[in-house]
Amino acid sequence: MGKMKWHIVWGVGITVVFLILLIVRLEIFQEKPTAIEPDRQVDISRPPVSWMNIYQDRKKIGFIRRTFHKLDNGRIQTEENVTLQINTMGVSQMLNIATETELNADMTFSSFHFLLHSSLFRFQAKGYVEKDKLIVYAGVPSALEKTVLPVKNIPHISGNIYEAAFRGRLGINQKRIFSIFDPSTLGMREISVTRHPDEVILIMGKRILTQKFCADFMGAKNCAWLAKDGETLKESGMLGMTLEKVSAKTAQEGLSQGGSADFTEIASIPSNVQIDDPSAISSLVVKLEGLQELPLGIFGGRQKYSRGILTITRESASERTSQEPDASLQKYLQPSLLVQANAPEIKKQAQAIVASADASHVKIKKIVTWVHKSIEKKPSLSVPNALEVLKNKTGDCNEHAVLTAALLRAAGIPAQIETGLVYMKGRFYYHAWNTAYDGRWITVDTVLNQIPADVTHIRLTRGDGGEQLDLLGVMGKLKLEVLSTTK
Repeated sequence: MGKMKWHIVWGVGITVVFLILLIVRLEIFQEKPTAIEPDRQVDISRPPVSWMNIYQDRKKIGFIRRTFHKLDNGRIQTEENVTLQINTMGVSQMLNIATETELNADMTFSSFHFLLHSSLFRFQAKGYVEKDKLIVYAGVPSALEKTVLPVKNIPHISGNIYEAAFRGRLGINQKRIFSIFDPSTLGMREISVTRHPDEVILIMGKRILTQKFCADFMGAKNCAWLAKDGETLKESGMLGMTLEKVSAKTAQEGLSQGGSADFTEIASIPSNVQIDDPSAISSLVVKLEGLQELPLGIFGGRQKYSRGILTITRESASERTSQEPDASLQKYLQPSLLVQANAPEIKKQAQAIVASADASHVKIKKIVTWVHKSIEKKPSLSVPNALEVLKNKTGDCNEHAVLTAALLRAAGIPAQIETGLVYMKGRFYYHAWNTAYDGRWITVDTVLNQIPADVTHIRLTRGDGGEQLDLLGVMGKLKLEVLSTTK
């Protein structure tokens, strides 16, 4: 690894930023049963069309066009189109996100259609409410997977989560809890919204009195300023990102030369020591600070944590056993929304890489080597899924990880996706890799072609990929100090 060019490792940071946009922009959510008192609700009468610029550290990197129309049947139709230029590791890419929704008169959600499109990848999610069920189709546009989810209360969807809090007439310093549905993982997560004292802000040359709301989503804080009619005028988020209302002409003007700052770089953590050859280290001890709650993925396996000190010990390839996966491991052989291990294309490719008679450790080695050699290493803006990666044969660490997990599972090897940090050239970058079961779990990295992966791979989450959202509570807060390394 020491001789490998550092720039082939693309951090997971940019995907996390995208997922923030996906959740905050799409915003399908259920209110808690006691969330809003019906007699205190207010009607929202927003302008039919509004525009916002997206900035990163005061540089324009994109814009949003929103529409809001009341239909003859009493329902409300909304559309939102986001154009975003993202820079990661010196590569600038365009990202388009389109969301169409239909709301009932009380602002509860009837149906939605979401589409993300970047230079190489597409992700689609659409769904509708049917009595006490949410019917969702999500995945690659050409192969959407149907999922039926029970819902206790009809979900809401609006231009953003803050309008729901505005609609409930939150008092100053009052807080409300919502459950957000994320179509990329089919999961529900809680978000807390608090109203702050009103503020006067400058928008399009005018001073406007606004209601300020701030949301805490898994430790990541975002704020919004709303006009008296409920229209969102300004939003601020992590990594220096802000949104602000502008005229249609201003929104459609060109983006800043060079686009945004490098998100992968600004999300990374500087190291206090230089590690010349991570692959030669057998044990790494680091001190972690700045976290109120530790990610659950930090515990177990090769990682030992106690009182702020994390010790990572490299696995030995000679420790494998002939133990077959028991019933508790069967879930790590199953397909998921992003890891389509049962797709014919994935099965065919797995069969072309390994032989059914191969031992588990041989299958792992063959699949890791094949993914490393076959997938071109480029930063990607996407919700990565194995089928699309196999088709395009390009992507960053996220694409490598989902395809590796799918191929391993198709070959009968329990596998998961891990995300966290990895050391590269003086800094720890957010990164994704895998763990595979060979009588015991062993860490592997197809980007770096490592079995086992070196100990500078600091695991924070583990699962099928959706757990990357847990990193939102970590990014920008985690402080890391290398205490010792052992060769």
